[in-house]
Amino acid sequence: MSATPPGILLRPARPADAPAIAAIVAEALRDKYRPALGAAAERAAAALLLRDLREMPGSRHLVAELDGRVAGAAHVMFEDDAGLGAVRALAAEVGWPGALRAVLVFSLLAHGRIGPDEAYIDELAVAPWARRRGVARALLWRCEHEARARGRARLTLLVTVTNDAARPLYASAGFREVRRIRWLAGRLLFRAPGAILMERRLAPG
Repeated sequence: MSATPPGILLRPARPADAPAIAAIVAEALRDKYRPALGAAAERAAAALLLRDLREMPGSRHLVAELDGRVAGAAHVMFEDDAGLGAVRALAAEVGWPGALRAVLVFSLLAHGRIGPDEAYIDELAVAPWARRRGVARALLWRCEHEARARGRARLTLLVTVTNDAARPLYASAGFREVRRIRWLAGRLLFRAPGAILMERRLAPG
């Protein structure tokens, strides 16, 4: 993957970014967040991000700035999220029944345990005004950089089969299809018949 295009600043997310990132993620990934959290999607996404920044050294939230504004974000994970931290963060926003339902919905989009040689892109989202300006590709490059820095040999992600905008982007960035996941519940919740696990092998260096 090529380096960052001119005009795009990539950096780690900060707590003050939470509202802007949550708004972008809740809109761009609404097919994921709305079935899980409904009208609380935006504030729940912010709560999850803040919790990760405090408690999850095994993951990295990244921001792309364009024209001085938060234009996109990515979340790359290097280990599984163990414990109840995420559920507690959600429960503070939507109550325990809502939090447990949300975790159940999100679990349908999990690809399994993260391997010791793997970095997993859990989310990547770009604001509508910033699309087709190289932001997503720049975030993918930064995810690769983070994976290499941790000695990982592969970068993975999960994309629904109906996401016709993202799939060509990932393919052009060197990701290949590894496995297809078909689901009944996902068809009802996400309006997609399944998802594709994609992988990019990272050469040493």
